[in-house]
Amino acid sequence: MSFEQKPFLILFAVVFVWWRLVRSRERSVVALLLSASLLFYAYNHWFLLPILLAYCVANWFVGRRLEHTARPRLWVFLGVGFNLLGLCYYKYTPLVVQTFADLLPGMVPALSAGAFEKWSIPYGISFYAFTGIAYLVDVHRKTTPAEPSFWRYALSACFFPHLVAGPILRPHEFLDRVRPGQLPTDPNAPGEAVWLIARGFFKKLVVADRIGATIDPFFAHVNDPTTAGVWALPYVWLYALQIYFDFSAYTDMARGFGLLFGYRWPENFDRPYLATSVTDFWRRWHMTLSRFLRDYVYISLGGNRHGRFRTNLNLMLTMLLGGLWHGASWAFLVWGGLHGAFLILHRIWAACGLAAWLNAREGFARRLWHCVAVLLTFHCVCLAWCFFRLTRFSESVACVRKWVECDPAKMWSGPWLDPAVWLALALYAALACAARMLRDWKPGLTGARGAFGVGAAWGVRFGTLALAALLAPTGAKAAFIYFQF
Repeated sequence: MSFEQKPFLILFAVVFVWWRLVRSRERSVVALLLSASLLFYAYNHWFLLPILLAYCVANWFVGRRLEHTARPRLWVFLGVGFNLLGLCYYKYTPLVVQTFADLLPGMVPALSAGAFEKWSIPYGISFYAFTGIAYLVDVHRKTTPAEPSFWRYALSACFFPHLVAGPILRPHEFLDRVRPGQLPTDPNAPGEAVWLIARGFFKKLVVADRIGATIDPFFAHVNDPTTAGVWALPYVWLYALQIYFDFSAYTDMARGFGLLFGYRWPENFDRPYLATSVTDFWRRWHMTLSRFLRDYVYISLGGNRHGRFRTNLNLMLTMLLGGLWHGASWAFLVWGGLHGAFLILHRIWAACGLAAWLNAREGFARRLWHCVAVLLTFHCVCLAWCFFRLTRFSESVACVRKWVECDPAKMWSGPWLDPAVWLALALYAALACAARMLRDWKPGLTGARGAFGVGAAWGVRFGTLALAALLAPTGAKAAFIYFQF
């Protein structure tokens, strides 16, 4: 079940009305939201429900043991190991078996065509496994107490807005709000919640899906004669925009639906393509994953505490693991490796005198250097996106080669110039600007002007929802990109 599907909208409407009626009774709220979350996950995938419940039981049990054992390291090792082993089994078994079959044809039986055709990865497993790891490590570090109630823990792990594609929440950001005396009884900032949901629908249905329909044929045939001479770079630019709008749309809707129940969750994106370095990019892109990798992988490996070589090695290992987390393909490892290399190069660059001199410029020179840094960072990220979008290495290389090897007559023609795509982007920019202006203009206003500001803000919110419904491309809706992870 996905946020833009009618079954979800019906489920949400029923649950929200019911929640309004029982919101002052803790047990009823926990039972209602947990039941709705399990129904959300099991819709058309009921056979995956035991896996989700097994994760909940294991993490809750280990968390309880961590507070009542003389051997906490053993238990946290077992708990984190369970999360990782389940994740690795479902995501990486086909990749590992196929790799061994290719490398050792005489020792490993040949795989029949479609040997893993029916292999399915439980959707959302990457996210709820990482949520469980964060909980166990925080209990071990004594930054959060173990949750005594299985039902409250299960709700914090399974709550439908963040279950499938994040954001990756820490216990203090959600579990603490589910504990006795902390359950919100009223929606928190309903206007902000409706805007987040409306913005998410518009990003997904009008912008991301329209871009996807435009660029998917090129990527499907990037290594075929049918795309000979085609300039690949504009399609990579558009894919960078597609994955941003698609993933940030899910996060917006997740945060909005959570906010309607009174739960405020952290931002996950902060204008990532305006970053001035790849280090800055990872402070802005998928921020809850970035901090997870920093706090639970990079720092656990030693961080920057053991010299320059170890620091760079830890950065590379962290990004390689982050790449593999995204999917069972060696191309994702290349994607993570590229980002690791960019991070290391940026550390080297930041330590040299020229970087300090350029950053100290003022006026026009400073603005010029800022623009150069943004453009260079964006194209480094786009280079990595080629290996993220095209999981066959040969296709990724062909795509990068077509950045420069193309027919000049085809550079300024093709589907990427579809006016509908650019009009959708322009319309989103206009709506976002209008929402920001109204947000900055309303505070302190009273009387007729204040009433106008409130009405205009709600008009933009509902108008954005209406436009999302009216302008969405017809036909089957594409799933969120991060559902595959």
